[in-house]
Amino acid sequence: MLAEAGTWPRVRPAESRISVEGASALILADITDGPAEAFLIGGEFAHGHAGGDCSLHVALPLPLASAAHDAGWAEPHFLVHEGVLPPNIVMLYAPRDDVEAQVLLGLVRVSYEFALSAARERPPTSARNET
Repeated sequence: MLAEAGTWPRVRPAESRISVEGASALILADITDGPAEAFLIGGEFAHGHAGGDCSLHVALPLPLASAAHDAGWAEPHFLVHEGVLPPNIVMLYAPRDDVEAQVLLGLVRVSYEFALSAARERPPTSARNET
């Protein structure tokens, strides 16, 4: 999933800046500081965990984050419960088969589109700092 998503426009695969060592992140290449509700950190909108568990953390629009939770696809990030992260940051469970992998890829795609939308609403960091 992450390899495929890494080919989408403006996405740069990288090591996560916020997860455990070896976690793979998806980053909007030209964003260094996006709004908290659309990014995990900086331009990172999703990451897959290292160690083979294949779960992911993503930023989703709140209604979809809630629906994914209610449908059993996701749970709030543990830092949501501590008030550190907004309630739309969720962990997606690892897929068990190709059908579930496609559902999760669709959720990652929504996370990407959510990040793109947030990025369009704010100018790049360098442009904001020049004023």
